Amino acid sequence: MSAPALHPRLRRSAAGAVLAVGVLQAVAIVVTGVLWFLRGVFAGGPCSPACDWDAADAAGMLFGGAILTSLVLTAAAAIVAWRTGRDLAWVPLVSASVVVAGYLAAAALFDGAVR
Repeated sequence: MSAPALHPRLRRSAAGAVLAVGVLQAVAIVVTGVLWFLRGVFAGGPCSPACDWDAADAAGMLFGGAILTSLVLTAAAAIVAWRTGRDLAWVPLVSASVVVAGYLAAAALFDGAVR
């Protein structure tokens, strides 16, 4: 027996809910991106000649990876919500926390590299 088909409107509304909550994720990305930019701009002056710029670059890659991971999670949730009609609006909230956690971890790594 096959599962009952969902009305297309229900599937669209489930995917729309994911994308609507994704706005919070976008805000988290923008805010942490600005903070990361400012951290990098003002780190060059007080940095001693013994700064580990390779570790600082690795911190940037960590932060970029956190952003990419969060976007992939939200996109996957939107696709699953579209296909199944399940309410997955909580996924972008988790993805936003991945961005913030990635920023905090990268900031700690960056601060260790430039001090």
